[in-house]
Amino acid sequence: MMIAPIIFALLLGAFIFVILPHAGFARRTLSVGIFLALIAVVYVGATELLGRPKPLTLEWRDTAKVQVVGAVPIENEAIYLWLTTPGSTEPRSYVLPWSQQAAQQLQDAMGKAEADGTGVEMKMAGGPGLDTREPMFYARPQPALPAKDYQGGVGPLVYTQPGL
Repeated sequence: MMIAPIIFALLLGAFIFVILPHAGFARRTLSVGIFLALIAVVYVGATELLGRPKPLTLEWRDTAKVQVVGAVPIENEAIYLWLTTPGSTEPRSYVLPWSQQAAQQLQDAMGKAEADGTGVEMKMAGGPGLDTREPMFYARPQPALPAKDYQGGVGPLVYTQPGL
């Protein structure tokens, strides 16, 4: 799957152990800690650079309230999403594992958003096993109408029929 990052991490580890063959215990422990941290950085960085959709469980940004730009649910496989986070204008590609409940919520939210003329937003529940009673997908509410200025100094409009 990700051969290049794995090879890079192994070569980096070999390089660290070749450079420090006769170092003390503290130095070797530090090098092992740095090596493990770099493996984690390489793994997270590789998932960021992939051309494939990123699993939503690996997302580290704030996904509390994101806009759904597009979605493709494939039954019994996955739900593919294009999401825009609040701090970014460019959409990113994500994948959710297949769930009948999530697919139904997505379909209902897309239908309601189309009827209302709004968009679809997504809220993450916080993790597996937590409260899932609230819907993950929902239609964005319609924006409020502008406030009416009744005290603007202009009197009420009175219609007078011409010719009377």
